[in-house]
Parts: sequence; C-alpha cells; structure tokens
Amino acid sequence: MIVGAGMAGSKLAHDLLERQRNSQQAHMDYVITLIGEETQVGYNRIMLSSLLAQDISDAEMPLVDTDKMQKGGVHIISGDLVVSMDLESKVVSLSSGQSVAYDKLIMATGSRARVLPIDGAQAANVMGFRTWHDVDVMTSLKEKQPVCVIGGGLLGLEAAVGLVKRGHDVTVFHRSDWLLNRQLDKESAELLLNRLKGMGIQFRLGESPSAFIQSDDQLVTHVVCENGEHMAASLVIMAAGITPEITLAKAAGLQTNQAIVVDEKMQTSHADVFALGECCEFEAQTFGLVAPIWTQINVLIDGLNNQQARFSIEPTPTKLKVSGVNLFSVGRIEPIEGDECIFFKDIGANHYRKLVVNDGLLVGAILYGNVADGSWYFQLIQNKTDISDMLELLVFGEAYCRPQVA
Repeated sequence: MIVGAGMAGSKLAHDLLERQRNSQQAHMDYVITLIGEETQVGYNRIMLSSLLAQDISDAEMPLVDTDKMQKGGVHIISGDLVVSMDLESKVVSLSSGQSVAYDKLIMATGSRARVLPIDGAQAANVMGFRTWHDVDVMTSLKEKQPVCVIGGGLLGLEAAVGLVKRGHDVTVFHRSDWLLNRQLDKESAELLLNRLKGMGIQFRLGESPSAFIQSDDQLVTHVVCENGEHMAASLVIMAAGITPEITLAKAAGLQTNQAIVVDEKMQTSHADVFALGECCEFEAQTFGLVAPIWTQINVLIDGLNNQQARFSIEPTPTKLKVSGVNLFSVGRIEPIEGDECIFFKDIGANHYRKLVVNDGLLVGAILYGNVADGSWYFQLIQNKTDISDMLELLVFGEAYCRPQVA
C-alpha cells in the first residue's frame, strides 16, 4: 500500500508494476494499492508552473499512465484521504469510511505549503502553489488582478512568472536581500532580478508583509507592508517553503523529526513501514528535488526484493523552470576558508559563471544565461575529478578543457 499519490507515490507504484512485469522472481508478486487525497493522480507536479504560464496543456501533465497501471492491476483510490493507520493490525482508515489492509506500507504523503504566521493568513484567498487545483484557482482569476507572492525562491518565482504572463499585476515579497539566496550569489541574483523586472514583476526584497487586511467576507483585500503602506491584493500566494506532511505518521507512532525518520533502506521506525519523498528525513536532511527522490524509489524497490541497495546524499543541481530564464546551481555557492572562486561575467550577453574550487576539486558552480556546461561541472563534482591542470580554462567550459587531438 502506498499512501500518497503525488509524484513519489505514483512513480513508485508505476515502477513496482514495471519491475514485477520484467521479473521472473516469485517474490515480485505484488498487489499494489495507491491512495491519494487529490482527485488527479500521477501528474507531474514540476510542470505546474508551465501549466500556469500556458506553456503546456493539461494533456502534457501526466507523469505516469494511470489507465495502463489500473489495467495492470494497480488499485487506485483517488479523492479519498487516509485519516488513521493502525500499524499493529496493518489497516488504514479512509475519510470515505473504507478500511484497507496491507502487508507493506509506504508513506509518500509529500508536503504542504508553509503558511507564515502573518495576521490574516487564514483567509480563503491566501493559498499555496502545490497542486493542480491551485493552478485551477489561479487560472480562474479575472483579468489584471493585483496578486501578492510571498517568497522569492524557485516556487515563488515560477508562480510570479506564470501569473504575470496571464496579465496580472504581481508583487513578490522576499525576506532575503536577493532572490534564490540558497542557489545564487548576489551578482547572479541581480541579473535574474533585472530579467524578471523586465517581465513586469515588482519586488520588495528584504521584506515580509506585516499583515493582511480582510473584507467583511473574510477575503484579503490589501497587504500591509513593513513601512505601513497598504497594497491591494485579490490573491496571495504563499511560496515561503514547504512543511513535510507527517500528521498521519506522528499519530500512528512512527519516529518523526522535521519529517518521517528513515534509514538507508527507506525503512521507518516500524519494520513494515517505509517512507520516501518530501515527507521523509534521512541523516537530518529533507528532500524537495526530484533527483534524490527517484533514487529513493529505486533503493526502496530493491530493498523490497531483498537486494542490498542503500540511499546516500549526493549534491543535486538546481535548474529554474521559468520561460526565458536559464539558471544552474550546484554544490557550495558561497566560499569557505580554503576555497578559491573563478568568475566569468559578460553583462551584455546576460552571462555569468562562478566556480568554487578547493584543493584541486570543483565543489560548487553557478551558471546564469548559458548553462550548457552545467551537467559537465556537476559530473566533475560528483566524480571528484582533479581539475588542477585545467584551472585557467575551466570557467570557459568542457570544450576548452578537452585534451586536443593532434
């Protein structure tokens, strides 16, 4: 049984089914039940920003073929919430009144948008940007409305671009002094800021709203800025991070910290319960990017089939999915003692690179504008390649560093 039919849960169900089809082993004979609280199951959450920006259609949203999965024997329960789990009797109870038994349980409950403790934040037109339903709400907004986005991270910027492309007046509040402060340094963030301002997005950096003013019908009408200014808002998007969804796990008695604690086999504190994706925590780290979650799925499937796969934390690159903006970031972006930084800047071409090197190894990279060498830099970091003999040309990319053939 898989609780949670988002990207992690639905891909796990799909990959389990495919592995079972391609295996002759008797212990691969699964009956798979996938339970999701959303009515839409198995869609690609990463593409929500593209759907909002009208760059893709609904038909391009599926991550897996749920019809094919059901024909293959996967039992999918959608639009139904698991309300409790009895780990001793191995039964889960759903909001519809159903009780469903299992042998092995995988928690893939994902996360919720973090709601900042701002007065008025519980209003009906304050929302996250996490689901297909959220996009439906945004697309139903009447033309040219004032919208406030809280958070200048990846998700907030994607929402802002999608909304401004739909003709709305968008203002982004961000507590840090520059955008994407976890992925970019100040100089590359300035290039990004100028690009997004050129699209028509307004920014209030180093600032969070003080409060939201509500109308008589409990809807936000204005955002109160730190300087006391009142800014009109028909919709507020909370994109200030995510909170792992661990309510069920805690109530059932599983060990939790920030998220559900798992070991290198994705096993929780209960022998027959596993967790993966945004709701799990390994070595005090949580996961919001796809690459490590896909690795977790493979590790979990191998473990269920008595193979000795182990999960470990690796550097994961970040790419910004905004129309017309190319950005790549991986590893350590702010130098520490012993690090050396190599820069390349061409402001006219909107091109910036920063490489962080330590003792002959590349340990971090930021690329803005031209990101073609991103995967090569990532490979150098992953493989711990000695780059001492290519330091002078490293910032210009792979083509300049390849051994020349006579």
